[in-house]
Amino acid sequence: MAPHAQHYAPHFATSSEHPADYNKENHPHYSQHRLSSSEDGYANHAHEPLRVHVERVVRQYFTMLGDEIPTDLYDLILKQVEEPLLSVVLEKTRGNQTKCAQILGLNRGTLRKKLKTYDLM
Repeated sequence: MAPHAQHYAPHFATSSEHPADYNKENHPHYSQHRLSSSEDGYANHAHEPLRVHVERVVRQYFTMLGDEIPTDLYDLILKQVEEPLLSVVLEKTRGNQTKCAQILGLNRGTLRKKLKTYDLM
C-alpha cells in the first residue's frame, strides 16, 4: 500500500464516526467539494441503498488520498463490510449459527471460519 494510503487506511477501517462524515480539517487532501455534509446528518441518507453509501465512502477515501494510489483496497472494503454484517446477523439470530448461515446464504462451515477470522465466536 502506498505510504499515504497506509496513513488513511486505519481511519477508513476503524473510524467510529459515520464514514461519510470526514471533514477537510482532518484530511489535507479532502477537496472543497464535499460529497456528504455532516450537517445533513446520517438520517438524511438512511433511505439510500447500501451501494450508494459504499460509493460515497470509496470516493471520499480516494479524495483523501489525493495522488496516492492504495493497494489491497478490495480486501480492506470487504473486511470492513463483512465483519459488521456477520456480527449483526449473528446478533439477530441470537447466536444461532445455522440460522445465521441460512440468512447469509453461506455454508455453516464457511460461516464458522469467518466468525473465527473476526473473533466473533
